[in-house]
Amino acid sequence: MYQPNDSNPPGRTSRRPLPRLAVRVLAACGVTAMVLVGTAAPSFAGISGYSVAGTGGAGLMVRTSPYDANAGSVALLGDGTGFVAECAVRGRNISGNSVWHRISSPASGWISDYYTNTPGFNQYLPGEPECTTTPPPTGTREDRAMAWARSVIGQAYTNGDLGDSNHPWDGWCDNFVGHAYGRAASGYASAIVHYNALLSRGMIRTTGTPPSGALVFYAAASINGYYGHVMLSEGNGNYITSAATVRRVSQSWPGAPYLGWSYADPEWTGR
Repeated sequence: MYQPNDSNPPGRTSRRPLPRLAVRVLAACGVTAMVLVGTAAPSFAGISGYSVAGTGGAGLMVRTSPYDANAGSVALLGDGTGFVAECAVRGRNISGNSVWHRISSPASGWISDYYTNTPGFNQYLPGEPECTTTPPPTGTREDRAMAWARSVIGQAYTNGDLGDSNHPWDGWCDNFVGHAYGRAASGYASAIVHYNALLSRGMIRTTGTPPSGALVFYAAASINGYYGHVMLSEGNGNYITSAATVRRVSQSWPGAPYLGWSYADPEWTGR
């Protein structure tokens, strides 16, 4: 049986309205065993008065990590279940909300803020401290990049991820792949500038199926305003790209020839 845990289940009743999606075609890609959760005693009694909400009756998984989509589950909390939050971190993005609370009751672990009735969207609770003892992100940087990219499929806006302004993903493909690797800005003026920089470093490859997490580049052409285009490979012939909404596509891109692929910049340490 599917349980929504901290994903986007079919038929889930959302507790918050999503921004209206702009309907437009792809624009130019322009400028920019269980892990124990914490050992330090909290300095206060925790924050209560809030509960699980919006799961459509399937319940919210209490996880062993706020970063890993495959993290183990500690408990399943039904809608209306109260909890005690000790602190919070910015973890895996759930429909534009990256806040995760470390709770101590009724179970010890991590829950996504998205499935709670807390007062602010993508915000810590009033008076809630940053967690100082957190499990490190798991998996390779590529694993973490792809976990984040899959978590934002269907979204149209950055929703302030990594402190970036709330702008559309459409037309910001190099910004999108930068976000996947934990960077609010890629550091390049456009996808084609990024491609040329990696080419000059001998990092571009033109043969074989791009592996999971690879950056896949397309030429500067009229369809992308001559800025080029870049998207993320899933390693199986599918790719995740920014457009009117973040979506999964095939490798071909009409009107913009494929240039090749590269692993992300070595300096990008990842989420």
